[in-house]
Amino acid sequence: MKRFSTQPGEDSFIIRKLIRQNLVYLLVILLLLIIFGISLYFGTRQVYEEEEQWRSQKTMAEVASGKTNISEYFLDFRRDLDFILSLPNVKSYFNENFNPSKRSGAEKLLSSFSDSKKLYQMTVTNLSGAETLKVEGSTKRKSTWSDGMSNEELHRKLFEKAITLNKGQETLSPIYYGTVKEGANTTKRVLMTLAMPIYDDRSVKGVLFIDIDLMNVFEVLPNTQLFLQTDYGADIFLDQKTGLLNVQRLGYDLTGNKGWYPVTDLEMIHYSWVKVFSDQPFIIAEYHQLPLLKVTLGKFIYLFGAICVVFLSLIILSIFTTFSVVKKTINTQKAIVFSLATLAEGRDSETGKHLERSRDYAMIIARQLSTTKRYNKVITHDFLDNLYYAAALHDIGKVAVPDAVLLKEGKLTDAEYQEMKKHVRTGQNLLRETIEKYHLTESFIEMGMNICAYHHEKFNGRGYPEGLAGEEIPLEARIFALCDAYDAIRSKRSYKKGLSHQEAVERIVADKNQHFDPEVVEAFLQCEEKLLAIT
Repeated sequence: MKRFSTQPGEDSFIIRKLIRQNLVYLLVILLLLIIFGISLYFGTRQVYEEEEQWRSQKTMAEVASGKTNISEYFLDFRRDLDFILSLPNVKSYFNENFNPSKRSGAEKLLSSFSDSKKLYQMTVTNLSGAETLKVEGSTKRKSTWSDGMSNEELHRKLFEKAITLNKGQETLSPIYYGTVKEGANTTKRVLMTLAMPIYDDRSVKGVLFIDIDLMNVFEVLPNTQLFLQTDYGADIFLDQKTGLLNVQRLGYDLTGNKGWYPVTDLEMIHYSWVKVFSDQPFIIAEYHQLPLLKVTLGKFIYLFGAICVVFLSLIILSIFTTFSVVKKTINTQKAIVFSLATLAEGRDSETGKHLERSRDYAMIIARQLSTTKRYNKVITHDFLDNLYYAAALHDIGKVAVPDAVLLKEGKLTDAEYQEMKKHVRTGQNLLRETIEKYHLTESFIEMGMNICAYHHEKFNGRGYPEGLAGEEIPLEARIFALCDAYDAIRSKRSYKKGLSHQEAVERIVADKNQHFDPEVVEAFLQCEEKLLAIT
């Protein structure tokens, strides 16, 4: 199959034109860059100061928000706890001196509360300090505690203070943590224990200990940059990679109820003490940086990027304008070609909508083929676009066939059939001469020439005009050969009646590997319902 390369001329003219248009935009971008440099020089200090103020205000607002969220979390926690403790099953267990027969109902309610709050553990002791009920959280694991003190030992220390409190009062332990080992992994569990006396209507009956997992506190913080500092100087962070808590001593001396702590000239920490019930057990803080170079560079990148976007937009606008003109020209060519093809086809009144039908068949089958691994990179959007317009040219050579042959109502004689076969060469030569004479670069015309010349070739090599076989026949012609044959079988002629879709399918399948490419036949069978909808 002969291929025709595109020739220079129009393309180089368009390139030169684009360069002349873009020269103005290049000068504009240079001017904008100079203005940007001057603005950057005089505006650097102002930008830095504004950025510093904004970051500082933002950080303080986040610290304040985190403090509020923590306070609300513990207020909700206490409200829900009071509700649970007021329920009959729990209240009767406490009032009846921890009656074992009442334990099951109380344990069930406390367990439900523990699960909903994701607590580490809840423990009830009597006035002698003996444990009467324990509810363990689902995430509790055996831990090695800091300073060698377990949470049970901490309970004993809190017990003496808790039994002296009035009804409705509570006390909090300092924050403490344990190390949990699971295989090769080591994690930290950070806890804080709430201790409160248990009263009946007259006197204290015992103490309730609630070990709160501080992961719950971190879950209500507005962002993961916030951290907590204990009253003994341990800093607790949420590791963003693992999602677990990490405990370190970074040496930040955060004193007073709130304020900011300078780490370096460009780094600082904003912080505030958090009040939980009647205690202030820890500090909430956030670390932020003010690197002048990064701020300046970021501003430079954003502004430079905006200028580049404007510059590219102007270039694209120019290209689009030129492209629109070229596109209109190509569309005009397509319209003229299609009109000529319709005129040639219109000489045969029996074919009717043959052009449109066969074109639509070809598009459906080609799209089906494009889903296969072999053809998904061959049948592209451009291929389909070209096929849509090229298909109309398949019988343009019939314009040179005498009316006595083309419009004959009966079967053609051998001599007339030979005359009819000449239309493929006529169409091929007509399109080739048009391409060469006018230096056409539109690939749909070349595809149309291939379809026109080779759509009567057969896969087994027994077709005409050249007796090509297999993949020697261009893909577009192999596709259209089946479409043309299918429409011919289905169409009514003066010398034959139109056959049904099923009969047409049977004939095409019978000619698989003979007349038609087997892969095209398979694609045809997979989308035959779509073809039937057209007819």
